[in-house]
Amino acid sequence: MQTTSSAASGQAFDASPIIATVFGIPAVVIVVAALNGSSLPVIGSGVGAVIALWIVATLMCARGIAAMKGRFGARALLIGGPLGIVATALILSGIFGWSLLLQPIANAMGPSVSLQRAAIVGVGAIMVVKWAIAWTSYLPRSG
Repeated sequence: MQTTSSAASGQAFDASPIIATVFGIPAVVIVVAALNGSSLPVIGSGVGAVIALWIVATLMCARGIAAMKGRFGARALLIGGPLGIVATALILSGIFGWSLLLQPIANAMGPSVSLQRAAIVGVGAIMVVKWAIAWTSYLPRSG
């Protein structure tokens, strides 16, 4: 965990949430391209984009887990763990073309949407939820 000491408050500053958010920037680009039906340079719009999102999501999750575990211990995995398993299932479904989890997402997105695009959008939605939960935990609490 990367920390620096803050002279004003005497508390350690944890950069993990900021680093995790920075990893989210390329994820947003990949998801927006999938929503628009666009292809990205080098990774494309199919399996390459799904694998790229998997890598970025894993990096983002690893930094987020480091931050949350430092604050909440093992309880941090109660919500994030199951969401991560669902995201992994969506990724693997997109890579191998399994339609069970992805067809409902593809149908909701419109006609002729590929399973890979559906996987990217589904994982992107889970990433937004996990990111929001993590950042919400940093809001001040009363009492």
